[in-house]
Order: sequence, then C-alpha cells, then structure tokens
Amino acid sequence: MPLDPGNCMAYFPHYGFHEGLQQCVRFAYGGCGGNANRFNSMQECRSVCERKF
Repeated sequence: MPLDPGNCMAYFPHYGFHEGLQQCVRFAYGGCGGNANRFNSMQECRSVCERKF
C-alpha cells in the first residue's frame, strides 16, 4: 500500500512502510484522508510491516 499524506494541509509526523525501500519511513500526514499505511511511531510500523518481509 503506498504512503498517502491525505488531502488536508496540516503537518503531523507519522510513519509508513515504503514498498520500494522495504522499510518504514517517516512522512508528513496532512490530518485527514490517507490510508491504513500510517502509524504513530517507527516501532509500531516496524512491528506490523517489516516482520512480514
């Protein structure tokens, strides 16, 4: 699932799994919309996503 910052213009640091890099990365979430590839911490992202690969 791609990283999706959503369609609002706020700046909230979140983490998501980058398919090309095969690792979790930090990205700016806009505050609304987006998708399920969004986590509050790097640790949460890694525990859900990176262990699958």
